[in-house]
Amino acid sequence: MSKTIGIDLGTTNSVVAFKDTTVKVVSTGPNNEDLCRSCVAMDPSGSFVVGNAPFKNWKKYAPNIVVSAKRLMGGSISDPEVLKMKADKTSYPYGITKLSGGTDESVAIVMQGKQFTPEQISAEVLRQLKKDAEVKLGDQVTHAVITVPAYFNEKQKAATRKAAELAGLKVQRLLAEPTAAAISYGADKMSADEGKIFLVYDFGGGTFDLSILVASGGNFIESGTGGDRWLGGDDIDRLVSDYVLQQVSDKYEVDVKQIIESLSEKKKYAFQGEFKTEIENAKKALSQSDSYTISVYDSLETEDIDPIDIEVCIKRAQFENLIRPLVQRTLDLIDILLEKTQYPIDTIDNILLVGGSSCIPLVRQMLSDKYGKEKILSSEKPMLAIAEGAAILSHSMGTEVECPNCGQVIPVGSDECPHCHASVAGAVSSNVQDGGVSVSFTTKHKYFIETVDEAENADYQLIIGDNEVLPNEVSKKFFTLLENQKIVTVKLFSDAENNSKQLIGIGFLSLQDNLPAHSPLQFTFRLTEDELLCVRVKIVATGKSQDVIISRGNKDEHCLIEINKTMVEVMNNLDVADYKKSEFFSKIQEVIDGISASAIPSDSAKWTEFENAVKLARSLSLVKDEHNNEGEANIAKFLLNIFEQYIRPEDVVALERELKNFDRASSPMEKNEIANKLHEITVHYGLLLNGGMFAIVAENASDPDLAQKAKSVFSQFMSALHAHDISRANNILDSNVHLLNSFAQAGSGFTTAFTTSLGRSDV
Repeated sequence: MSKTIGIDLGTTNSVVAFKDTTVKVVSTGPNNEDLCRSCVAMDPSGSFVVGNAPFKNWKKYAPNIVVSAKRLMGGSISDPEVLKMKADKTSYPYGITKLSGGTDESVAIVMQGKQFTPEQISAEVLRQLKKDAEVKLGDQVTHAVITVPAYFNEKQKAATRKAAELAGLKVQRLLAEPTAAAISYGADKMSADEGKIFLVYDFGGGTFDLSILVASGGNFIESGTGGDRWLGGDDIDRLVSDYVLQQVSDKYEVDVKQIIESLSEKKKYAFQGEFKTEIENAKKALSQSDSYTISVYDSLETEDIDPIDIEVCIKRAQFENLIRPLVQRTLDLIDILLEKTQYPIDTIDNILLVGGSSCIPLVRQMLSDKYGKEKILSSEKPMLAIAEGAAILSHSMGTEVECPNCGQVIPVGSDECPHCHASVAGAVSSNVQDGGVSVSFTTKHKYFIETVDEAENADYQLIIGDNEVLPNEVSKKFFTLLENQKIVTVKLFSDAENNSKQLIGIGFLSLQDNLPAHSPLQFTFRLTEDELLCVRVKIVATGKSQDVIISRGNKDEHCLIEINKTMVEVMNNLDVADYKKSEFFSKIQEVIDGISASAIPSDSAKWTEFENAVKLARSLSLVKDEHNNEGEANIAKFLLNIFEQYIRPEDVVALERELKNFDRASSPMEKNEIANKLHEITVHYGLLLNGGMFAIVAENASDPDLAQKAKSVFSQFMSALHAHDISRANNILDSNVHLLNSFAQAGSGFTTAFTTSLGRSDV
């Protein structure tokens, strides 16, 4: 029988645990350690190396070594904190850049010149933990409860689920880290008539998390969350590092940071590895001793080749003065949470300490001084508590449960019973056994929908507040903006730092009926226990309802954002005639209808096909006047002439047949019918047609420079096709779309070019 486990996927360290009769932490790595570094390196052969070993051999792997990937999960490349990470090459030597083929905000991690998503890196950590658990438990591991910070929004949770999927794990539940910690402290052992309120203080390596939990027996209700996702042990390390380097700079009257940066890569990474280890040793030692001397010798020298030895003694008092503002920040966040949730400190029975940074004596002292020593509880190993709590819940849930409607066995987490098709969302999310636990989840964020008035002023309407019990469902009425509006853009946001809003999903509603302006639309928003937001819309005038497909941060998000961007671009383009805009939006509506009918996974290649159809519609909106039916025929001829080898054989046969029928057709109605058949085939080859646009520009542009650039782009595009590298082909087109705009704006037209280029495929 397969096993289920609990995993604390941490920023600095990760832990895996298992429960049968007792809870056990599964040791990882060749040295059987409790903590597995959330560190992924790539060796010269391109293979991944995970855990403590690569971290201890920093100089061997840097810059192809990744730490703190969790901070980038679901993140944005423009986020100021992400930009800080990108600039801090001492702590994060790997590359951080915009993901090729991703959205404008997608983040990529670069090792050995290759891009990886944060999910792919985290998947390597999860895969290693899964493998270690299978070895130690002697059985296959299939399911896991994986913990996430309480503040994680939907995109970050989706990224965590994707990482688990890549690692071959089925997620039973994404459990808030503070809740997992409370479970591990034995709160699930309370008697049925005993009730307590806990404040979980989780000061980890990369994040600071707070949660208020009301516990009774094995039942937990999350009653409030807070914290700071950019506050953790990493920040303590940075403060100590800066202090030490400044001391050395003052002593030798040099800029040590500049000297470090001027080192050869090999020497720089060797120094960084040794220095990072010393900083961590100092942090741990100063929790036990009054002083520690940070020492790194024979690594640095001045321009005059005089040695610069790092030998700085830090006393505990100095260390505490350095980090006191960070600890004070955690206390301020506690006060903010207590005020927001209206829980006076007197109602809190215990403050549970979790995470490695909570072991620092100053943390416990400042908490005790403010809230009373009797309230503070800490386990012997607070860094293991989260994984232990996850293992307890994982054991309670199992992998299968009974459908409450028909009694058949179904997988945990099902929304619908595959046997009786009854809705079971939330009803079978956990299987509480003797000694098990049950968690009532609450929202961690506020959720908003963007609305726009006639003057295009955007506003954010609150749809679901924070600390609401999950699952949660609300209905709200909104209105169309235009006469006969055919497409409604649905943008969903959650609250973020500094009262800002973060886009968490985008989708589109296709309206088939001709509705007057300000027609009512009844939106129903459903938020699952994992804070997955679903949207269903009822057109009040007709009674018709449909689901809105919301992006989940993968290929779907890239496609849906492309739809939104392209619609805005074409609508605001004064050079595109109104009837062309109408044709364009008709094609976009076809794409949206196709998306709504497909119900495809967020990482399906079908999304790229939809996106290419959108790009093609955009390009065709630049085409000069031509009878629509003739245009469809010319597009089909162009596709066959240039790209026949990349078209499915059955489609080649169909296109040739319909083109012959088109030439024979005598009536406009018959031609129109055949043109529609041609369009149904060619729309699936948007990538090829978009690439072909550059061949047209190369042959027809009056500007020699523009023609040469387009020829080069087309050549690169064809090379990518020959190599079957579709992602690269798309990226080439995306980065050169401005050439098509230049061609159109120069007064050139694609219409005659479609015909004149038919006999030429040697571009």
